[in-house]
Amino acid sequence: MSYRVNEIFLTRQGEGFNQGKKVIFIRLSGCNLACEWCDTDFKDFTVMEVAEILKELQHWDCRAVIITGGEPTIQNLGPLTETLKKAGYWIGIESNATRSLEPVAQYLDYIALSPKRHAPVGQFKASEVRVVNDGLATEDLLKYERLIDAERYYISPLDIDGKMNILECMELLAKINILSSKGWQISLQLHKLAGIP
Repeated sequence: MSYRVNEIFLTRQGEGFNQGKKVIFIRLSGCNLACEWCDTDFKDFTVMEVAEILKELQHWDCRAVIITGGEPTIQNLGPLTETLKKAGYWIGIESNATRSLEPVAQYLDYIALSPKRHAPVGQFKASEVRVVNDGLATEDLLKYERLIDAERYYISPLDIDGKMNILECMELLAKINILSSKGWQISLQLHKLAGIP
């Protein structure tokens, strides 16, 4: 099975509950959405077989991977996740919550969903919801609570040209935590502040 791989790199998780965790990101190319603020170049990719990906991971002393994109579920993740699990990796995924994770859920240790305001969202169970504040309202957040049963809920600032709408996130956080018992928090992109990939 081959995959369109945008990049594979070792770093620290910069967002959400696992901030600071040493991980290898497998960024797959392509997405079923077209967010204007997306920072991934999907035209730049290398086609890699599962064995090639596994060999690349072995360059680093790290047993945790996060499969991300774009939207990783537009590719058949079954062979990749099964191989990674058999090789003893902790597997996280970052998805936009538009496509089912059921075919690979048995191999996943952590599910981070980042629904987008302009896209439909399915019913999910997840470890965390991390929503980029691109003009969100409390109604949007309450909708995500109804559709996604998660352990944690985060609002992430929108980063455009190095400027983040943190104040707007704080104001939205104050409003949603009056209406909701989910304990929404802000998740900053610490990797960008630290200057790491």
